[in-house]
Amino acid sequence: MGLFKGMRDLMKQSDEINKNWDASAHLEQAQAQMASANQTMADMTAAANASANAVASGIDATAVITGVRQQGMVNFQPLVEVDLTVTPDGLPPYPVTVKQAVSQMQLVHAQTGAVLHVKVDPDDPSSVWIDWSRPA
Repeated sequence: MGLFKGMRDLMKQSDEINKNWDASAHLEQAQAQMASANQTMADMTAAANASANAVASGIDATAVITGVRQQGMVNFQPLVEVDLTVTPDGLPPYPVTVKQAVSQMQLVHAQTGAVLHVKVDPDDPSSVWIDWSRPA
């Protein structure tokens, strides 16, 4: 008798949970999370393409971090949005914001006031790649 009573109690609990469960709200939440993930992936793809151009044909420069915000995680690495003041050789400094993944080991360099080596795309000065492995 104990087994059937336990099963009946379990069924009652299940029925009570199902009364209060709003499937449409859960579906809307899941869709919002998926849209956010898709936007993050699109941002990362755009940033990767811009970074690839800067790395391939970029000119060396230094930059000072003026602000840092964590935007999420990508492949277990923090995705950060970094405000920089870039100073290319022979040109006046200018501000730019970069979104880039940073390894956990190099996250210590992502601090306001830190000076970093960067590569700047000569065709698009707003396209900057931060070389986290070479702090200035």
